[in-house]
Amino acid sequence: PEFQAILDMVDPNMDGLVSLQEYMAFMISRETENIQSISDIISAFKALTHEGEKPYITSSEIYANLSKEQADYCLSHMKLYADTKTGGVIKDAYDYEEFVQTLFNQ
Repeated sequence: PEFQAILDMVDPNMDGLVSLQEYMAFMISRETENIQSISDIISAFKALTHEGEKPYITSSEIYANLSKEQADYCLSHMKLYADTKTGGVIKDAYDYEEFVQTLFNQ
């Protein structure tokens, strides 16, 4: 019964396969049980940035704080951050807010 309950959480569409996105959603939910909203997740990413104030996160910050698999997933799905003032892309800067909103279809 307990294993089935976990399987139901990891494989919500019950197709017998756990996609990377399903796994990531499960891991995020397990690691962030106290998080109540998307803004909490965005705040968590922001806290991982240098001084906790940047509107973007670097690859080194992601790898320093997440497992390699989680970091690889995030970086492969995050768009590069575009400076809101200039519109130019900042090297090695990833848009965590857009990533979270896309991941949770918001």
